[in-house]
Parts: sequence; structure tokens; C-alpha cells
Amino acid sequence: MRRVLALLAVLALLAGNIGAVAAQDATPGALGPSKLSQLGLPTLQLTASNGALQAPAEVAAGQMLVVLDNQMDAPTGVSIVQLPEGTSVEEAMAILGPPPAPASPEAGASPAGGEEQGGPPPPLFYEMTWGGGVFAAPGIPGEIVVNLTPGEWYLVGDPESGIAPVVINVTGEAASPVAGAEITADAEVTLDNEDGHFYFEMPDAVAAGDQVWKVTNGGDQPHEMFVQKTQRRLTMDEVQILLNLPEDQLPPEGVPNPAEFQDVGGVAPISHDQTVYFELNLEPGAYVAVCFMPDKEDGAPHALKGMVTIFEVPAEGQTVEPPASPAPMEMGTPSS
Repeated sequence: MRRVLALLAVLALLAGNIGAVAAQDATPGALGPSKLSQLGLPTLQLTASNGALQAPAEVAAGQMLVVLDNQMDAPTGVSIVQLPEGTSVEEAMAILGPPPAPASPEAGASPAGGEEQGGPPPPLFYEMTWGGGVFAAPGIPGEIVVNLTPGEWYLVGDPESGIAPVVINVTGEAASPVAGAEITADAEVTLDNEDGHFYFEMPDAVAAGDQVWKVTNGGDQPHEMFVQKTQRRLTMDEVQILLNLPEDQLPPEGVPNPAEFQDVGGVAPISHDQTVYFELNLEPGAYVAVCFMPDKEDGAPHALKGMVTIFEVPAEGQTVEPPASPAPMEMGTPSS
């Protein structure tokens, strides 16, 4: 399961605004302008084409709408990171670039310390400032609102895209989070960790329809939020089973198959005190939110330490149970 979690972590890293993209893809032109595009914020326009990323060399500090126009043949994404002073982009890409090829059976990697088990990423991974990211399907722009402070920021593409990182110079003074007026969010979520407990602070109720979510990292490690629609509301036992499921093994009879979950949106990694806004279009039904970022102590995905929330979006007139998360001690550890 650890290889699967690693792959999902990469996908979630690039999640950006999958929900709005999917909605627009289902009904092209039917939704009109997005809620984010109507906020009147400055726009950071990105274009991915022919394995390259086009971006302005300079933008003003503050809150901005990041728009990714994907002119390639496959979905792609861009994460926004700021490197610690004195760090080269080569050092960063050794961590953020394509993963190494799996070890061959002859290499004799041991479950306890080899390729399968791994460990936490290098300290640089946690010293970077993760500012969020944006995802786009071919021909369907993706959007997210971020707040960039002055300095050099790197736009890092999907590791499989072959896109070289692009640096943008953010100028001026750190502006207030919102220029002009506060953004009204339909839901607010905090990503947090404390004393080995990793969790989402979710609203007590989540409504159906097109909406803007405000997501803030209150913890001391980078966090992400990967949201999927499930066939029905999962139980805590099923969450534990799925997170500990060995690679290439189907879940037991009666347990929903995660291969059939529907990606609806999410937030690429953000660091402490970073806030982003993204747009979701939620249908009534059951959902799960997960963070697969690795813990800096042992490298285990945060999901295995409690950072999973199951929630439901009710149909009109329906009453549903409130969101729920497992306690860390219930999550177990990755099987070897």
C-alpha cells in the first residue's frame, strides 16, 4: 500500500481545483464564470504547452488568482514553493523531481529499511514554504487563490510532465491577504497537527452545489487535502482497512473499492499559516478527505495518523451524520 500512497501523494500534490475542472468538463460553458474569477483579484496566468510552462517573470506580492491553461494532451499541475535562503533549485528538484525507479528484486530491499519502507523526506522538504498549487485538464483552465509574499517563488510542474521549474519574482511589500474586500467562503477548513495527532477541522455541515472553500494550515508540517466522493459513507473500520490494504490487493467483500472513488477536488500542499481558496461543486452523497503528506518524524502518511475525515453532503430536506475522523491510535501502521 505504501507505493500506492506515494503515488496518491503526488496526485494530491497537484490536485489544485479538480472539482471545478470536472464540473466544467461535464457541462462545458453551462456554469459561466467561476466564483473565483469574479473576485476581481490580480491574475497570475500560467500556460503549460509542449512540456514547458509560461509565466510572467514578475508579479506583485499579495493575494492573486492563479489560472493554469493546459494546452498539453494530458492533465497536469503546478505547485508553488519558496526555497530557504541559500538553497539551489537543483537541491530542491532532487526531492520534487520524478521519483527514482523502483528497486529490482535482486537489489534485496528490506521491508524495514529499503525502498518499500523508506522514511521521511530530507529536512529541506519541510523547510520549503509550500504555497499551494493548481491542476488543469487539457483545454479546461484550473484556478486557485493564493497569497504570495515578496521574494523568489518556484513553479514546479508535475514530476511526470518533464516541465522544468520556473522562477517568478514576487515584488513589493507583503500586502494584506485580500485587496479591497474579504473573500466570503462557503466553508472553512483548517489542516492541523499537534502532539502526533493529524486532523482536519471541518465545518459541522457541508452543503451541495458550487462553493468556495477557504483552507488554512494551522500545523507545523506541510498538509494537503485530497477529496473523493465515495459510493456510500465509509465506516472507521473501513478507513483503516483501506489505508492498510497491501498493494495490488482488492478490499474485502463489502468494503468499497477505492478505485471506484471519484476525485472531486483538493488543495496541493501548503505550509504553516498559508491560506488558499478553491472552488468545489459538490453533489449530495458521501465523501472522504485525506492528507497523504509524509510525517517528518517517520515518513508515514498523515492519513495513518488520523488525518482522514468522512463527511456527507445532504440532499434537500435530508439529515446526515456530522463529519467524523478516526483517532490516531485506531489507524494502525503500514503493513510490511
